[in-house]
Amino acid sequence: MALQLPDHTGIPLDEIPYIGLRFVSLQRAQEFYANYAKKVGFVTRIRNTNFDKTRKDSKIPVNQSLHCSREGYRESRVKAATRVKRITTAGCKARMYVMLDRQKDNWMVSKLELKHTHPCSAKQAVHYTEYKELTMHAKCVIQNNDEAGIRPNKTYLALTNEVGGSSNLGYSEKDERNFITSNLRCADENADVKEMISYFMRMKDINPNFFYAVDVDEVNQFKSALWVDTRCRASYEYYGDVVSFDTTYRRNKHGLPFASFVGVNHHGKSTLLRCTLMGNEEICCFEWVFKQWLRCMGSSPQAIITGQCKSMFGAIKNVLPDTHHRWCIWYIMKKIPHKLGGYARYKEIDDRMHGTVWNARSVKSFKKDWSAFIVEFNLERNRWLSDLYDERRMWVPIYFQGKFWVGMRSTQRSESMHAFYGGYLHFKSGLIQFVHEYDNVLGNKEQKELEDDAADAKGVKEQYILYREPRSWNNIVEFDPLTHKIRCECNMFASRGILCCHCLDVYFYYGVDRVPSCYVLPRWSKNVQRKHTFIKSSHDEKRSDESHNLFRRLCTHFFNVAQEFITCEEEAAMLNSGLDELRAKLVDYRVNLGSRSVPNTDNNMVTQSDTACVASDIQSPSKVATKGRPRLKKLGSELDTSIKRYMRRKKNNPPQENNGAINPNIVAVPALSTNESHGNGGFLSLLHSFLHS
Repeated sequence: MALQLPDHTGIPLDEIPYIGLRFVSLQRAQEFYANYAKKVGFVTRIRNTNFDKTRKDSKIPVNQSLHCSREGYRESRVKAATRVKRITTAGCKARMYVMLDRQKDNWMVSKLELKHTHPCSAKQAVHYTEYKELTMHAKCVIQNNDEAGIRPNKTYLALTNEVGGSSNLGYSEKDERNFITSNLRCADENADVKEMISYFMRMKDINPNFFYAVDVDEVNQFKSALWVDTRCRASYEYYGDVVSFDTTYRRNKHGLPFASFVGVNHHGKSTLLRCTLMGNEEICCFEWVFKQWLRCMGSSPQAIITGQCKSMFGAIKNVLPDTHHRWCIWYIMKKIPHKLGGYARYKEIDDRMHGTVWNARSVKSFKKDWSAFIVEFNLERNRWLSDLYDERRMWVPIYFQGKFWVGMRSTQRSESMHAFYGGYLHFKSGLIQFVHEYDNVLGNKEQKELEDDAADAKGVKEQYILYREPRSWNNIVEFDPLTHKIRCECNMFASRGILCCHCLDVYFYYGVDRVPSCYVLPRWSKNVQRKHTFIKSSHDEKRSDESHNLFRRLCTHFFNVAQEFITCEEEAAMLNSGLDELRAKLVDYRVNLGSRSVPNTDNNMVTQSDTACVASDIQSPSKVATKGRPRLKKLGSELDTSIKRYMRRKKNNPPQENNGAINPNIVAVPALSTNESHGNGGFLSLLHSFLHS
């Protein structure tokens, strides 16, 4: 078989082996030959190693032969058609012998054969299994993108574009996914629980105000976990008066319900107060969650909005007896198509029920209208409507009039947070990955609030568009011209802490150009210094090993230097030349130090602390059975579709009556008629000053 000398084009002479070449160690000789083989296009292996025989039980090598992996001959008894592994031997003679020079205390190439019996291809070599290796840069990019919820195929495409094609990458998408599975995921479910608890312990060490609690059963199997970030714990002082609590979100591989407590911040936007992973949705589990809530926060919320869950209702009654409890009206009203869609007069029933619930002016009028509604459509035997009426004090808006609810009437703030979680969490998330992604959610919400604070500081006016049908009734506004005390029949200030447009219109009519301070609650004021704004959200610094963190810092430094010299080719060439010189100096420095162990660059997502032994016996949770809802869907997904269809029809066919006025009519004491003409400029300026006070 003809011998062929591989193509050395583009390879520096000092990287091609020759007889007499010396190395400071055997390891350096192995690295040199392997690096040469990769650039030429073949794979090496250690054929044999001889040790010093003059010393008994000596483990000191004195010579070694490094061969091409395709040396020798081998025949297979398996037919080619059924053979799983290919036979790659080709009787290749390419090899390099190195021997220890005792006098000079280094290693020297004593024999060398560069010719091969087979073609060598550097382009194909990058796809050999032996050379498939993720670079440090690739590992950092993969980890960052995985934490950000970017899919592996998108990450691989980005890395491919960065080097000009997959042929220049040196690894496949499968290698990337294997790295994620082995380094960024926890395959052992028991270890998954232990690492999550270790994470809680680390966060507690970083900041003693971080709170966590874990519940286990009698056999030490994980049941539930609750944790509260330090920033969220501080924000509860300002936004914990009214909270929404919802458990319909399931986004983890164990199927554990994920529940979040959501409040309203001073910008009127949702803010996370705490979250929990629950073992089940029984009353005892809810009681444990609320007890831990009291233990963490020290006080219960004034009011809470939840779904129509009997277990949750019982737990709140037992643990939070002083908290006003309300059911989410949105969940109830969205069931109308499902519960009443079979009736022939469904459209009339739907319109009438909405009008009865939303347009009630008093408890007495609601009872009267509801009875008339039931009788008119012969719904006396409908069990669902009968039960709703019996529990009307839990969901009908008129029963909550005059009570402070921060404008919340449903758990839709929790629902909107669930849509927000969808960008971070997925149903294959393990527990440790879940809490890490929740860190990202908190960081994102913190950034949003800081941006809103900055917009307020700059005086940027937010525009609010209210979508609702105009109502035909009058609102009575009681006004004292001497004290400027004011009260509107709509009770918006009592329920939201913000004056309604009816009161502002009356103020403008009587020439009151400044809203009394008693109507500007500190809860909504932008001038209040809030403690949580000085606290950063928790972030686990040990998710990467130290080599990855050092690599990121060096890359950041280099990027900052490189961006200053990319506009001039001469400056860029000088920078490249300087890097090459620096690299050569570092290589010489390493050589002068002699044999040196290379640090392990495998990325361990979590490093357990010594105190983790406390949780060493906790077992993974059992798979949670859902209460009849689809495994990958939220409760009421089918109803969502039908209600959206209904709202689309309603939007396309808006009511024609009473479309001439934007604001409801106003009757004030002293009497004021909306027919009296006055400009809107003063009213808008008064509204602007009130919103930004």
